[in-house]
Amino acid sequence: MKEASKYNWSMVAFLTIIPIIGIVGTSFYIYYNGIELFEPILLISLWFFTGMGITMGYHRLFAHKSYRTNTILEWILMIFGSIALENTILKWSSDHRRHHSLSDTDDDPYTIKKGFWHAHIGWILKNTDPEKEKISGVKDLEKKSAVIFQNKYYYHIAFVGGFLIPLAIGFYYNRPVGGLLWGTFLRITLVHHATFFINSLCHYSGKRTYDVNSTSRDSWLVSLFTFGEGYHNYHHKFPSDYRNGIKWYAYDPSKWLIKVFSYLKITSNLIMTNDYQILQSRFEVISNTITEKVKKSNKNYLIARKMDLEILKNSANDLISKIKTLELPKNKIGAQINSESVINYKKKMVKVLADLDSISKSLSYS
Repeated sequence: MKEASKYNWSMVAFLTIIPIIGIVGTSFYIYYNGIELFEPILLISLWFFTGMGITMGYHRLFAHKSYRTNTILEWILMIFGSIALENTILKWSSDHRRHHSLSDTDDDPYTIKKGFWHAHIGWILKNTDPEKEKISGVKDLEKKSAVIFQNKYYYHIAFVGGFLIPLAIGFYYNRPVGGLLWGTFLRITLVHHATFFINSLCHYSGKRTYDVNSTSRDSWLVSLFTFGEGYHNYHHKFPSDYRNGIKWYAYDPSKWLIKVFSYLKITSNLIMTNDYQILQSRFEVISNTITEKVKKSNKNYLIARKMDLEILKNSANDLISKIKTLELPKNKIGAQINSESVINYKKKMVKVLADLDSISKSLSYS
């Protein structure tokens, strides 16, 4: 009996040919035919809409249910996600939920433990145990009309939206090949590998601000190409949060759009992690880092800073406890007072964390 191949060669061919045509083909086309303004606009527009179909739709809406919306927006996000060619909502969500529940184990579909290449694209190219390939854990999505329709017509949607429409736009400008190269092949290449880098680079390089035990990392750079998905350490710590970049300046257009839609009553039930949980996770990471550094540091330096450390740690625990108490469900009476108190305590906690972080950095040089 012939031994099964390690790789799915049809998938290898597809994910090899698309980038070659997208990068090499577009480069040759530009060399011989130049660039028309509509081509990069087509690329950026489709990159944005299909990327948001994945981040705002497949990821935050369907896989994590971090907010709710109406059927119309579900259909729109389903269509854009289909054009991204990253499989169906059910398959994508099934793999992703497994990635979170079994993170950093051999049963994690795209675990970094098997190497950067495996996490990036190898897991898609390899033939996997059929049992592990089964769609599971997504019963809650199966009855949605957008999902039912996509399961029947996934390739039709992808072909019309991802191939015919760019071709038609190209014909309108008398550059059909340009429309296909920029709007289909190059765009698919960029969307795919931007997503793949979340699974690989964001589990390989970056900061672990919220969970030092996870391989997931925060990368503002990856966020620029994935519409906010690069803040991956935070996401793994608090996967249900509709935000990935929680700071107001963190580049996360998915977060911004979901929030704006909530003011228009298009989205609702936005899940946000309590501030005390976020601050506590940051405190635990810094505290654990200091503990590890203390074991290797100069004893005389430690004696000098021991009192400071104890005071700061006690202050942090006290502030977290106060913020937690005020953030628990409360009556409207006194809500304004509590809100002002929380803001005040948070400012103090940020200062304490900064001081602890400063000590942590100084321990590296002691």
